[in-house]
Amino acid sequence: MASWKKVIVSGSSAELSALTLDTALPVAQGGIGASSLTDKAVLISQDSGTDAIGALALGTNGNIIVGGTSGPAVEAAADVAGTGLTAVVGDGTLAINVDAAQTQVTSVGTLAAGAISSGFGNIDNGTSTLNTGNATVDNLTNASAVADSHITGSMTGSFIGTFSGDGSSLTGVTAAVDIDSLSAAAIAQTDNLIFSDAGTESKITFSNFEDAIFGNVSGDATIAAGGALTIAADSVEGTMLNTNAADTSTIELSSDTLSVLKVPNALTVDNATIALNSGTTFDGSGAVTISIKDGGVDADALAAAVAGGGLTGGGGSALAVGAGTGVTVNANDIAIGQAIGTGDSPTFTNLTLSGDLTVSGTTTTLNTANLLVEDKFILLNSGSDATGDGGILVGSGSNQSGSAFAWDDSTNRWAVQYDTQLKHDATAVAPEANVSLYVGTAYTGSATYTQKGNIKVDDTTEDIFIYS
Repeated sequence: MASWKKVIVSGSSAELSALTLDTALPVAQGGIGASSLTDKAVLISQDSGTDAIGALALGTNGNIIVGGTSGPAVEAAADVAGTGLTAVVGDGTLAINVDAAQTQVTSVGTLAAGAISSGFGNIDNGTSTLNTGNATVDNLTNASAVADSHITGSMTGSFIGTFSGDGSSLTGVTAAVDIDSLSAAAIAQTDNLIFSDAGTESKITFSNFEDAIFGNVSGDATIAAGGALTIAADSVEGTMLNTNAADTSTIELSSDTLSVLKVPNALTVDNATIALNSGTTFDGSGAVTISIKDGGVDADALAAAVAGGGLTGGGGSALAVGAGTGVTVNANDIAIGQAIGTGDSPTFTNLTLSGDLTVSGTTTTLNTANLLVEDKFILLNSGSDATGDGGILVGSGSNQSGSAFAWDDSTNRWAVQYDTQLKHDATAVAPEANVSLYVGTAYTGSATYTQKGNIKVDDTTEDIFIYS
């Protein structure tokens, strides 16, 4: 049955269904020295790597292997635990637990004066009463090890040092600030102010305080952080303007609306080339129509630059079409050297196209020494019935035939045909050999690529396989 079969090369591991040898097989790293293994055992080497490999039986729950100068040995779980530890075993499991008596101090009684010296660390008080007497304690920490109810009494007198924490549990503490007794100073953007945040005292910089005020300004004008005032678009209306906003000569303000009365300086036309429908002066006080008079633009009115490419004239001369290469300008038409109608067959020595070229004929002949194709892909067999064989011929015979590299549509494989030359007008290939492909691991199960002779390489182990 055809399948992917592994190719054994140097450095790869063999996968064989059977192996028959004519002589003994040496094993450089030693052998097991037996045809079968002890039940529930592991393989070991006792003295050196060249000795025959032996076995250690591990048939009892919790047994482990311990190394030694004479080689590995089996050790019972209870011996591993020792004093103060308990071994809990199961089928393939071993847990070493510390006895409860070794993990905690159950109680601490009343400590006499001086029993706790400076620098004493954390105390796990359990459920008993902690009394330091007259002892000195550097740090007394109630990090959940001593319950709140185990620290009783009150503190009076003076205290030197610091409290840690946010003081949220302190009660009966009052504070007062006599603002009149403070000295005056100019406020800076980075200075802090104190305020009550829903009953919680907090601080805020003067910069953030004024920006919070600016942020509440809305409507036609807004104030950005830092104090920049911006008037919104389309927010200034006529009712906001004073009457002196208009000069009453060219602009007037009436009923809160600005109106243009006339342009400051009147325009006058020559009435020779440009004309108005009324008079020759336009000052904006009334609507007029501006137009070019008949015959107003002549050769004298055109600049030489009007001619541009392909034209002559301007600057006092009439415009004319200039003749080009292969183009003749006649009295009534422009002609070239040959007919170029849709039904004609013009001939050119060279032709360069900047756009597309579409050939609708059935035969295209190229007589060229070297064909340069800029396209990255060439599509063959692009007809309406896109089936059947196709490929590339290299002329190596007579009568327009050659050697073929072709796609065999019947087997979905690339093939070659050398010995029997393929004609240029052939419609099918007769494969003499098929191309072997290197198949990506992700496609080795595809029927398209499970073809005889194809190869694959495992991405992880780099083992080589051939399909046969």
